[in-house]
Amino acid sequence: MKILLPIVCAATLALSACAGNSITYYQLPGSNYQLPATSQKTPVQLKVILAERLNQGNLIYQDSPTTLHFAQQHLWADDLGNEISLALANELNRQSTRYLFTPENKAKATLTVYIQSFQGSYDGYIYINGYSSWQGTNETGQNFNVRIAQQGNGYSNMVKALAQGLTSVAQSIAPYN
Repeated sequence: MKILLPIVCAATLALSACAGNSITYYQLPGSNYQLPATSQKTPVQLKVILAERLNQGNLIYQDSPTTLHFAQQHLWADDLGNEISLALANELNRQSTRYLFTPENKAKATLTVYIQSFQGSYDGYIYINGYSSWQGTNETGQNFNVRIAQQGNGYSNMVKALAQGLTSVAQSIAPYN
């Protein structure tokens, strides 16, 4: 009995240590592509290119003016560039009367969105920065610098704020006609 008690205690501690290291996966709200009902618009392929640091699968939190923290237990469920592309296409399709934004590469025109920052911050805001570039149209690209207050603490609230930020990005880069 005296030998069994330390083994049970050791096993319990080992299991509780493992349980404390669970990984949480996040998905951007609105990242399920919705084909618009009307197809009379000019199709445009939407491509998103992320800064290398954003391609690692980790949620990123800026914890000082000069340092970034890559979350080890809070990860994107899918490829972040793909999620952003689908969410942006949905938002641009809501706003555009002229173009149909699609992830498919069958379109003659392309809108490429370069994202350099996509993160939460110690100051209570999320930041999304980058620029857009058009090919195959007369549209001009735009810079965007989005800063939105995060409502509440935690990674879930950060992801919700980042999704709201993509609405602002779409407003910044959407063509006016």
